[in-house]
Amino acid sequence: MENIIYIILISLTIVLFKIIFKINLKKAKEIQQNKELEKITDKFPENIQIAQEMLEMLDNKGVKVEQAKNTETSLYIAVTNKISIADMKNNYARIQTIAHECLHSCQDRTLLLFNFIFSNINMIYFFIITVLTLFKVINNQMLQIAILMLFTLIQFAVRSFLEIDAMTKSKFLAKEYMEKKKLCSNEEIEKLLKQYDKINKIGIPFVIDNLLTNGLIRIVIYTIITIIV
Repeated sequence: MENIIYIILISLTIVLFKIIFKINLKKAKEIQQNKELEKITDKFPENIQIAQEMLEMLDNKGVKVEQAKNTETSLYIAVTNKISIADMKNNYARIQTIAHECLHSCQDRTLLLFNFIFSNINMIYFFIITVLTLFKVINNQMLQIAILMLFTLIQFAVRSFLEIDAMTKSKFLAKEYMEKKKLCSNEEIEKLLKQYDKINKIGIPFVIDNLLTNGLIRIVIYTIITIIV
């Protein structure tokens, strides 16, 4: 009975967060394309060059930059100190997105590595206890649920801090970069920055909700397994 109550409470928490943060995927998709702004960003260099120039501005030249293949996700990999940039040729948000990853590379390396290692530990632990529970090796299932909850909170706290920090600063780095390059007018820069504000207004709550939801779903899955077993 307790496990069913946990599932209900966690499910309600997931729904509540989506209501509080006003998660609207349709609205997010609507602002992804803007032909006028795409023409403005077409004036700027290729993505790798933008990243390298931003890293110089941040005095962080030791980061390797490469073009990612078959993915729409850009990311900074702390273990290899590398930025992998997705194919964003026709994406007007590419300057801010690249700024976001460059800022990740400047964050506290200990925290970045902790996030990477702990995230993997969390996934491995979830897999192991799920298998052991299915084979009825684990008896104290409530303890495992509590540990999963603790791991979720730790991972959420660290990852959300890193993401929010990079997202809030990326607009300003993008602005500084565009003003420095002088490839478009101040009016065009303002148009881009206003749209970046809209992206961040939707994106930051979305990231927070997504991080928390992913962690809570693992707990729900494990709790359902404990009921079945």
